[in-house]
Amino acid sequence: MNKEQAAEFLGVSIRTLERLVASGRLKAGRALKKTRPVVVFEQSDVESLKTELDNVRPAEVFRRLNTEKKKDAIGFRLDPFYIKKLEEEGAKSGLSSGEYARRLVIRGLDTTNEIQALKGSLAHMFFLILVTKMGATEEEADEIVKSLG
Repeated sequence: MNKEQAAEFLGVSIRTLERLVASGRLKAGRALKKTRPVVVFEQSDVESLKTELDNVRPAEVFRRLNTEKKKDAIGFRLDPFYIKKLEEEGAKSGLSSGEYARRLVIRGLDTTNEIQALKGSLAHMFFLILVTKMGATEEEADEIVKSLG
């Protein structure tokens, strides 16, 4: 089996497969192809390593690049400037930059509903002011509020 097939079978990236070979956990061989030799693996070696890995790691912790598992984690890159800011702000709370970033994202997602509710309340209040204090009809006030979005 070639690198791609072995990585897919194990549920790891090709880079992780190469690390497993470098650490001696999997033995790689060579096979001649038309243009050049390629790395190959014995089916039995790959199967025994898969059994070992399945016993050590949970079934779906992170999405493996070569499998169709659902995403349980999201990663992204940031400018060094923002990483430094996250480190500084996280240190104030005794958190790592990663944990601080996670909390910011979660807080931002949680406040989205609060902002929508506040926007609705303000629109209702503006409607009442237009009708009671400014003398607008309910239809006129409703159109004004809707036009403001």
